[in-house]
Amino acid sequence: MSHPVEALVTPAATDVRPAIMITGATGGVGMALCRHLNRRFRVIALGRDANALAALAASLPGVEVHCLDLAGGEIASDIASLMEQCGDVGYLINNAGFNRPAPVDADIEAVLRRSLEVNTIAPAMLMAAVLPGMRRRGFGRIINITSGAPLNCFAGHAAYSASKAALNALTVTAAREHQDVDIKINLMSPGPVRSKMAPEAPMAPEVCLPTLDHLLELPADGASGRFFWLGHEIPLTPSLDGIDWLAGTAPAGFARLWPEADESSGLDSSGADVSSSDRACR
Repeated sequence: MSHPVEALVTPAATDVRPAIMITGATGGVGMALCRHLNRRFRVIALGRDANALAALAASLPGVEVHCLDLAGGEIASDIASLMEQCGDVGYLINNAGFNRPAPVDADIEAVLRRSLEVNTIAPAMLMAAVLPGMRRRGFGRIINITSGAPLNCFAGHAAYSASKAALNALTVTAAREHQDVDIKINLMSPGPVRSKMAPEAPMAPEVCLPTLDHLLELPADGASGRFFWLGHEIPLTPSLDGIDWLAGTAPAGFARLWPEADESSGLDSSGADVSSSDRACR
């Protein structure tokens, strides 16, 4: 069981900087984010290593640190306690991540459960905690740190890819739920950067900072529900133009399993069902 610790640095009453909450603050990317944002924001840094958090607070005066295990059994009450201490949070970066290789047919359950807890469920719960205040104020910026993994689906990393795919879907859905208010909820992959999860990666974590700044500073008519990587916008899905999900039809550009079927549906040109046995006979 883990509970948020008292902030090692209490914000001054005159501190008018906007609050930004960053999870996974003691990793390579998280520390780079804290260093970069500390002057502009009141940084609320979350992590599960109390000693590393204390070192972070000592190196960055003004940063508030809270010890929180995002896979802990008391996560709901811990987040509630955290929000009581932190007050209004207008910016959230869900950066904490868990990645352990595991083939689908070997010990996948335990790895998948923890991957989902850290990479999907905890970000969802933190979003749920800050969004009501963002709606009241009519403003908010959320960046969920994702990866190319759910698009590439590398062998041996099913749990990580699946949990990040779920985070992607969660982000796009939340953005659509808030499209009528100035709350922007986006995805960002930092790129192949060095971190505790990837110590041999070729790039320094700071390479992602220009993209991060762009997403934090989006105007009211800016992008939401989108995926960004090193200054590029990456499509999350192929073009689905022309597909009618309710009618069960798709344009000719989508491959069909049998030429007799009407577009991609299981119906012939008259609308009658084409069974597998009928197709075999034809």
